Amino acid sequence: MRFLGYHQPPETPSCIGEKPLCTTVAHCKEVINAARKRQDILVQVGLEYRYMPPVAKLIEIVKGGNLGQVKMVAIREHRFPFLVKVNNWNRFNVNSGGTLVEKCCHFFDLMRLFAGANPVRVMASGAIDVNHKDEIYDGKVPDIIDNAYVIVEFDNGSRGMLDLCMFAEGTKNEQEISVVGDIGKGEAFVPESIVRFGTREKGRWCPYFKS
Repeated sequence: MRFLGYHQPPETPSCIGEKPLCTTVAHCKEVINAARKRQDILVQVGLEYRYMPPVAKLIEIVKGGNLGQVKMVAIREHRFPFLVKVNNWNRFNVNSGGTLVEKCCHFFDLMRLFAGANPVRVMASGAIDVNHKDEIYDGKVPDIIDNAYVIVEFDNGSRGMLDLCMFAEGTKNEQEISVVGDIGKGEAFVPESIVRFGTREKGRWCPYFKS
């Protein structure tokens, strides 16, 4: 916000911020309104998952029309717990906005990108079941969730689903992304860096990409 309030010379054309944009809806609207007043500056948020090679390839497949009209996007992230950060700021919702905001904004961004639409309804269930329950900072126990299911409905009728577990170190792939359209399905796997897609017409046959 301070940056957007400064008078910037022409050689300062853009502002890139860390994700998430903000941790509350009110603060997001405040930044968006400020950015609209600065047409001389490109304001971006660092959602770098779009540019991971296997994800970028899947985006290319979807945007190329190979799957038809996207109907369903399913993203599974099964991984290790949050790492230790400076002053343990990521252990509390008041600092980060919570796990689904601070961590999973990447996946909601991808859902919106794949669907080509905006969300209209969200349903979710999550809990603190395993991680950080024995940690205490300044007399407080962490309150961030470590697992959740989320369903997002979009304004074009498509749907997205997130399956998150942060005590699943035994998994093969940390992220598994599936996009299903009315004529085909595409998948990306990270860190295996495998992408594949197939059509309903050709059945189980799938081209294979190793990005």
